[in-house]
Amino acid sequence: MEEKVYTIPEVATYLKLSKSKVYYLVQTRKIPHLRIGRNVRIREVDLKKWMDELLEEQRAVYQPAL
Repeated sequence: MEEKVYTIPEVATYLKLSKSKVYYLVQTRKIPHLRIGRNVRIREVDLKKWMDELLEEQRAVYQPAL
């Protein structure tokens, strides 16, 4: 099976963010990415893993104290 790889505009559409926000996340190294020359690519598996990690962080922060 072939692994999916996204461009910045494709990731922006997928996450419903602006392209400039995705570029910022890449520039600040907050989102996993690959550079091929001047081109930036984001693997689908890395994107989903990153989103799962964000979700876990948010759950830990917003977990009600018992």
